[in-house]
Amino acid sequence: MHKLFSSLATLVFLGSTVAPAAMAQSLLSDAPAVSPTATPTENPVVSLQGLGQSTILSTRPAQALVTAAGRDANLAAFEQPRSALRLEGEDDVINLTFLLDAQNIAAGGDLVLAYRNAVSVMPESSLVSVMVNGAQVGEFPVRSPSGFDTQSIAVPSSVLRAGVNQVRLRAVQRHRVDCSMEATYELWTEFDGQMSGFRSGSAIGSDNFASLRTVGRNGRGLTDLRLILPQGSGEAALNRAAPMIETLALALNRDDVSVTVAETPGTGPGIDVLLAADDDVPSLQAISGDTPYGLSIAAGADPARRKVVLRSANGNEISAMLLDAINGPLKPVLDSGIRAQRPGEIRTEASTSYTLADAGYVPAPFSGRLFRTRFDMIMPADFYPAEYATLDLALHAATSPGLKPTSQLLVRVNDQIVKSLPMRDADGEVFSGRRLELPLRAFRPGRNQIELLAELERPADDRCIFAERNETVPRFILLDTTEIRVPALARVARLPELAALAGTAYPYEGSAAVRVHAMKPDAASISTALTMIAKMSIAARAPLLAQLNFGAPKAGAAGNALVIASRSAADELSQSGSGGLPPVAQAIDFTSGFDEIDPMATASVNLPGVAIPLAMTTDPAALLDAFRQTTRNSGEGGTFSSRLTSTVNDFFRSLRQWLNYQNGTDAASMTDPRRKAVLTQQPNDSGDGTVTWLTAETALDMSEVSEMLSDPAVWNRMEGESVVFDLDARTIRTVKPGSYFAHDLNDYGPGNLRRIAAAWFSDHFRIYVVLVIALMAVFAIWLGRMVPGSGVRTDR
Repeated sequence: MHKLFSSLATLVFLGSTVAPAAMAQSLLSDAPAVSPTATPTENPVVSLQGLGQSTILSTRPAQALVTAAGRDANLAAFEQPRSALRLEGEDDVINLTFLLDAQNIAAGGDLVLAYRNAVSVMPESSLVSVMVNGAQVGEFPVRSPSGFDTQSIAVPSSVLRAGVNQVRLRAVQRHRVDCSMEATYELWTEFDGQMSGFRSGSAIGSDNFASLRTVGRNGRGLTDLRLILPQGSGEAALNRAAPMIETLALALNRDDVSVTVAETPGTGPGIDVLLAADDDVPSLQAISGDTPYGLSIAAGADPARRKVVLRSANGNEISAMLLDAINGPLKPVLDSGIRAQRPGEIRTEASTSYTLADAGYVPAPFSGRLFRTRFDMIMPADFYPAEYATLDLALHAATSPGLKPTSQLLVRVNDQIVKSLPMRDADGEVFSGRRLELPLRAFRPGRNQIELLAELERPADDRCIFAERNETVPRFILLDTTEIRVPALARVARLPELAALAGTAYPYEGSAAVRVHAMKPDAASISTALTMIAKMSIAARAPLLAQLNFGAPKAGAAGNALVIASRSAADELSQSGSGGLPPVAQAIDFTSGFDEIDPMATASVNLPGVAIPLAMTTDPAALLDAFRQTTRNSGEGGTFSSRLTSTVNDFFRSLRQWLNYQNGTDAASMTDPRRKAVLTQQPNDSGDGTVTWLTAETALDMSEVSEMLSDPAVWNRMEGESVVFDLDARTIRTVKPGSYFAHDLNDYGPGNLRRIAAAWFSDHFRIYVVLVIALMAVFAIWLGRMVPGSGVRTDR
């Protein structure tokens, strides 16, 4: 029945569209990413290149004004995650949404915004304007650098509408003392997602499924989905509950869902999930006797909490009841949420054109020094990024007279600048479809973050006299008719690639079953497994055919699998094989594992950036590479051949960094986190599927990495073969694979095969160079033999 439900539910959910906002970062090498007064835990992005690593991303949340436990139960939360609630630069816009019932419209309400800003923001000339459903409802000055300040803006009932309401926040920010381009990167205003939202004038109902999307977030800034199971529950209970967890994650339409499994209900904002069957007596103890059959919702014991119950006469009815809910009361919630187009996102198809209007961009004249807009592009999971074509941006924009000749437009893809357009005409320019070629290698399967920036300085900016500023004269305008033209793509799925898993749940989406293994049935491992399933369902926009199991995967098992394991269990499995492991318990252990280490030493003491000696690094490939780099010059000069080989290797390493948009000067010293977890992909033993491993040292470490995976700021940055989670610094390090393997090829047409060949040669340019030289040599030999004998007279 579980497989039947998942197959039908997948068909129900197919055909939708979704996206979180990209995070911004300074483009200039010496430009600060945040205010100089910001603490290290607030820095959004720090670049780290070298040793096969790509980026480190800070994910530590900002300190909230109050705890989530004290949240107003009548405050409807914004649907966007914490990472989307930040305005940066001189002029920035964010789009937020909240849900409202028809009965709450007449009473109106207040838009509550708890914010703080960088100390460098000038309060006299900086403000945030607020629009709700296209109508201007108010504005307020930006003047809270020392902590969160709450603004309440009255919203009349005539502006509100039943269902999804759109909120548009625009910040115009000016620097206190600095007029340089670098200073614009110090300007920011952020909102507290726990204390912000819409407070209705009447009580928000808790007895309908739409109210689930108004639930607040917990103290970690995540949407808490808590599965309540009785003591003694095992694989069968989890497999009955997994489809319900996936369905609720999709209905919530949020990217920051965190799933936990426990015996008792939670506290604070969140949703408790219960399944009860009359033939399962322990499951009935957690619900009241008058709970109706089918899927129902009720208020939780905590006023800020909801409770969702699925009650059936027996376990075999659960799948049918859930499908009835999907096609019944959940349908309008899904249609207005996960199935609807999200602003700031474009889901691309090959050989198709899109405009900035498709991403929700609204054009407006810009009078500041640094213009920026950003959106996400979801590329197909089987997209092969390489140098066989370009993705073209047809620019429709204009600049005003009087700009410095150093003005330019920059295009950044996944935090790397890939194109610049000088705008040197002092008399102003008009760009009508100006073509900018963006290399496909800069993109990746799944989610890509695109940012357009225009640096627009005038000579008067150098004097930095505030009285001479004329903000009424615009400097730049970017039109929403600007096109993004996607070429014909090489279509072959390559693995390992965690970006495809994060962006589209590849290769786990679709009708193939996914085996999920918890090596030990402790609550932390199972919670992490359910969180991964929920996150992949949101990425795929459809439930997965997930089958949960306790213990190690069987040797030689076919298909795709996800394995959650402690590092010691993974090492034991690799040494003895799955047949040599002792049998595991078949009931969930809700308590063990959390007392293995002192939480004060690991959870409360933050030691970011602790230097670890080279000998303590655990990655063998990284150790070997670091050893070679350290000892390569320790000899007496070496032979001529060794020096030549070293020079050639250095050349190709530099060329590879250039092709992959890496900065060789960013290489960092070899360090390994004191506490870490690792997410990695590899082909299975049978060669027909992929196994994704998530390993951590302890149950507490597993819980922490589960929280990090719930954060879209982390989830959307995963790529490559492995992701290393630093649990102390709350950062990630991605590792690119040394080689890929083709997992799926559906298009055998000559056009696609030609593009794949061109892409493969661009990845293996040494072979391409050797092949070209060999062909030239063959041609030269042929020419040398044929030409001397042609047209020569002879007397014989």
